[in-house]
Amino acid sequence: MKRFLYSLIFLGLLSVEANAQAVIVRKRDLSTTTYGNSSVQISPSSSSANLGGMYYSRYNHALKISPASLIAGEIPLSYEHKVSDYITIEAGMGLTTYNLTEDLIRGYSERGDGETVSKVSYSALFNTKFFPEGNAFQDGYYVAFNLNVRNYAQDFTTLDDFGMDTTVSEFFRWSDVGFTMGYQSRPSEKMILDWYIGAGIRQKNRSTTDYEQIFDPTSGLFVGQYNLNESTNVAPALLGGVKISFLFR
Repeated sequence: MKRFLYSLIFLGLLSVEANAQAVIVRKRDLSTTTYGNSSVQISPSSSSANLGGMYYSRYNHALKISPASLIAGEIPLSYEHKVSDYITIEAGMGLTTYNLTEDLIRGYSERGDGETVSKVSYSALFNTKFFPEGNAFQDGYYVAFNLNVRNYAQDFTTLDDFGMDTTVSEFFRWSDVGFTMGYQSRPSEKMILDWYIGAGIRQKNRSTTDYEQIFDPTSGLFVGQYNLNESTNVAPALLGGVKISFLFR
């Protein structure tokens, strides 16, 4: 009988010791993760790497400038608002003056029959961006709908046969509707570099002064005179450029 009681006590001690070891093993499994032969402890401080993204995502507003627009005679300033992580909207206005790209194509400032002087005019834009990966105002790609209007104004002064100066106001107006794809890079906390390229439809309205020879039935001669002509042209256009954003809250 004593041997039977001693056997029960011995088996009970073995069971208690096995349960204690199992508890210790479970605690170790919860506090460590094993990769091969090494163990890495999980610490609450390891989540601090995500704080940078949280810190950067605090900004929902941006002022934008476009240095590339200067060669087109435009100085735009726009405001962009982050509606959500997937959508932003941008609107702005600007000033226009001498358009170098248009002059290289058409040469309107080199007309020998008069003098052309550029004047200050206006521009406006509206853009909507969609970020498929939900990283608005972060590094990432986007697709945008673009609506831009640029109006260029100038005075053209001519000298008639009697030595009298005549000054006529002319204008060129560009209206663009299209889509672009772009990439935003955030080199610092409060700055974004934005590269984009795409295609659209451009409508050009022109009001220019042209010298024309008109037949005078009274004298039977061709008489030269300047006429202000308006024209409209619609054609595909390449859209692209780079913008710099300055973020604020």
